[in-house]
Amino acid sequence: MEPDWSHLPKDILLIVSEKIISIVDYIRFRAVSTVWRSILPPTPNHLPKLPWLMLPYDPNKSEGQDTSTRFFYDLTDSRIHNVPLPETNKKEYYSSSHSHITLTDGPDISLFNPITRKIINLPSLKTSPALAFRPFIPSYVRCQLGIWPFWHCSRKQTDPIIQKTLLSSDPSLYPNCVVMALLKNNWGLALCKIGDERWTLLDEPPKQEDYTVIDATYQNGLFYTVSRKDIKVYNLRGLRSEVVKIDLPLEQAEYHLVDSTSDELLLVAQHLTPDNQRGDLTVYKLSKVGQPSWVKVTNIGQRMIFLCSDHKQCFSFQPGSLLTKGWAGNMLVSASSSILKQHKISLEFEYVIKRVNLTNNEVDVIATRFGSYYMSCTQALWIIPSLR
Repeated sequence: MEPDWSHLPKDILLIVSEKIISIVDYIRFRAVSTVWRSILPPTPNHLPKLPWLMLPYDPNKSEGQDTSTRFFYDLTDSRIHNVPLPETNKKEYYSSSHSHITLTDGPDISLFNPITRKIINLPSLKTSPALAFRPFIPSYVRCQLGIWPFWHCSRKQTDPIIQKTLLSSDPSLYPNCVVMALLKNNWGLALCKIGDERWTLLDEPPKQEDYTVIDATYQNGLFYTVSRKDIKVYNLRGLRSEVVKIDLPLEQAEYHLVDSTSDELLLVAQHLTPDNQRGDLTVYKLSKVGQPSWVKVTNIGQRMIFLCSDHKQCFSFQPGSLLTKGWAGNMLVSASSSILKQHKISLEFEYVIKRVNLTNNEVDVIATRFGSYYMSCTQALWIIPSLR
């Protein structure tokens, strides 16, 4: 008679489960039987919390093709996981915060946990018609908001309107968390609470042609936006509480505010070469001693910063002792695209993951050759897998 593994003693089962370092293996281990599921916690504390890289996919695949499988590169064990996610079919995704990605289907927006497959619907931008009457909003956006008939559109109806979303907390733990949206092309900011019926539009975008909101972040109860001229601070009700006049440290660079729970406001600059190629990475912190300025830092303690330049995504976290071999704090990990081939009507590109030691600025390549992608594909995105 074969042994009945479902009745393994509880203490032994827990000891074995704590040896598992992959969240996918843990899910499979817990799924062996209903008894094991009742004993093993759904959100164990022992698993390493290194992010996964959600690889690009084409949201416009033809019917009959596989449009639901998504691929994730797992830094913990250097594996690619195939995950069926039909919820993402025909949708664009962007911006990851608190283990949730933002899905858009035209003006319809939702938060999605790709591990638990839980969906949280946010208000449709159709409920904020005032957005459509802001200056310089193009016709295809007005079409998506239902202001003009679809046949007036010059671009596809699913083009995303939002560039980035920020969450004040984990919505699986705090269902009334606040969401701030950075709209594309300097159209402004919008804010809502989960459960609200509509977005609240914040102050009008500046009228100066040279003023552009470069990035936004959330930190310790406040939202921040940064431009080349200043930092603006907003509270959770969307009221502007402070404006800090400050210039960016470099002229030729891409900038990313770091989503963080620390008391320091961090900024990552990715240097641009004369031919506009991405180069070195430098981390700065905001100093308010005397005249506010960005000060270069080479030590962020046990924290790690993860950057995905294509998605304006940059965040830090402190995993403590839950790191696997070869990983430590004071590192910056970037995923960036590079062109492989230039075709007549499109570009073919690939992604490379690099790790920078901020102490000595040493760079090593972690992974590459995930496959090639075309411009019609989405862009890669970091997520921190969570079973909540």
